[in-house]
Amino acid sequence: MKNVISKLFRWQPSQETLVTVIAGIVMIGLSIALGATESIPWISIIIRDIGQISLGILFPLLYIRQHGNDFISFGFSFKKWYLFLPINLVLGILLLLLFLSDVPPPDDFRLDTPILGVSAFVMLAVIFEMVFFYGFLRTMFERAFGIVPGVVLCAVFYSLHHVGFQPEFGKLFVVGLIFAVVYRIGNSVLLLYPFFLGVGATYDVLIQSEEVTPVLYPEIRTLYLTVLILGIIIWLWVKSRPTKNNI
Repeated sequence: MKNVISKLFRWQPSQETLVTVIAGIVMIGLSIALGATESIPWISIIIRDIGQISLGILFPLLYIRQHGNDFISFGFSFKKWYLFLPINLVLGILLLLLFLSDVPPPDDFRLDTPILGVSAFVMLAVIFEMVFFYGFLRTMFERAFGIVPGVVLCAVFYSLHHVGFQPEFGKLFVVGLIFAVVYRIGNSVLLLYPFFLGVGATYDVLIQSEEVTPVLYPEIRTLYLTVLILGIIIWLWVKSRPTKNNI
């Protein structure tokens, strides 16, 4: 019983915990900057695409690698894909059915090129959310404070990082809790992405949310973000391969 409680709640903060908190605060600060520069689109795009999405993926992965951590312990692996992907798909379908019954699309809604462009951009943006919040922040907070505070703190930072472009904190806190719990159950990105998290994010941005900032130039941003994200992944993979000196 004592062992179970120590997994759920603990007090073991460290220097890594401070780094985690600072990283979360930086993301919130970047979001505030997004709101402040909304009238200057090119600046807000740089802040969002480079500052949040690209660096929000690069920093956690680089930090994990540089500090000798295992990517698998953060849920970044294809382990049990044959189990987690079908569960992910079912959760995505159930969430879509819930959305369709609760907030159906307007009669004039069409899957045209602009809508598909926004959808593609959102699918890339949530990779950042998955890596930074559900994988990195949640795991680091769990190591310091236990499973329950880890999930709660993850949801808090997730909701607050929307301050500059979708200030619906109560709803987003609940959303963050749900996704963080599902992620933690199997400790795998494959329980969230692409279906469950993808459906939740795209439907919310396209139809459900009443406060989200419109996505500008989604097609070109999708193209260069795809290149940037793939570049980050390939670079880290190459850097992580054993060299002759290490064999």
